[in-house]
Amino acid sequence: MIQTTPKSTDSVQLQVETLTTVAKKLTSEGKEAQALEAYKTAAGLMLGAPWLQHRTAELARKLNQPEVAALHYRRAAAAFIRAGFPKRALAPLRTAWQMSIARLPANASAFITIGLEFSNVQRELGFAADAKLTLTNTNLALEASGSAERAPNAAEHEPGKSQSKPPAPPGSEAPDSGVVRGSQSSPSGLLSRLESAVKP
Repeated sequence: MIQTTPKSTDSVQLQVETLTTVAKKLTSEGKEAQALEAYKTAAGLMLGAPWLQHRTAELARKLNQPEVAALHYRRAAAAFIRAGFPKRALAPLRTAWQMSIARLPANASAFITIGLEFSNVQRELGFAADAKLTLTNTNLALEASGSAERAPNAAEHEPGKSQSKPPAPPGSEAPDSGVVRGSQSSPSGLLSRLESAVKP
């Protein structure tokens, strides 16, 4: 019996390991732009590796390539969700959202998309107040930049949901504990929405 799938997986794994080794060597030599290209190729081969997506995002951020960085932060978030660690998706999404503010108003649509993804993950983890605050802050940033575009408000974004909790104070972060599991969507539903936005 011939098993082609494991061989294919092994081949991809080997390619990724080779590319990351090359990227690390290039980084140590100060050739960070070339290292980023190697990381991007490796990250494209292994979308489900959050560490690889995150490392690629961090280097792109350092090299002032915000679009590339945001894409890989979003892919890292999707990979964390796929791996069963949805709370770990919050940090890369928050970073992508914060980075995108500096590119307003030119990238308003992309900024809104990231804001909605970030808000969705927060809400589905049970952090409803933080999710509403993210949408509010997204619209405040859009308004301050002079953009006419707006993200849907919490009522539009969550049809039929009660607005029982007040928004969290400005600057608050999503808590690390207290995940409400009863009302959240399935991780697979959350993942499919996020992955559809970050497919290559």
